[in-house]
Amino acid sequence: MFTEIPPGGRYPTDVHLFGIALLKRRVRGGLVDGPVSNKIFSGLLGVSIREPDPLAAFQDDRAVYHDDIHDYSTNEPTMDGTASAILLWALQ
Repeated sequence: MFTEIPPGGRYPTDVHLFGIALLKRRVRGGLVDGPVSNKIFSGLLGVSIREPDPLAAFQDDRAVYHDDIHDYSTNEPTMDGTASAILLWALQ
């Protein structure tokens, strides 16, 4: 999933990027980490979700994903993934 892509489509909106939270500006094109096992999510220190999970019906032990700024394990734009995606798009 990419932030702000596709235009008018569904994408993460509350990503773990505090520049977005502080400046109230969106960044288009960041590749977001994605689901991890619940064991990994539960074992991380300082990771939480701040609001009721609208995706709770879809979460299980195999995979969880939270579109929440406090969950860096599944919802953080990654530099290496974004750079790889740009390269792949450039090769088209």
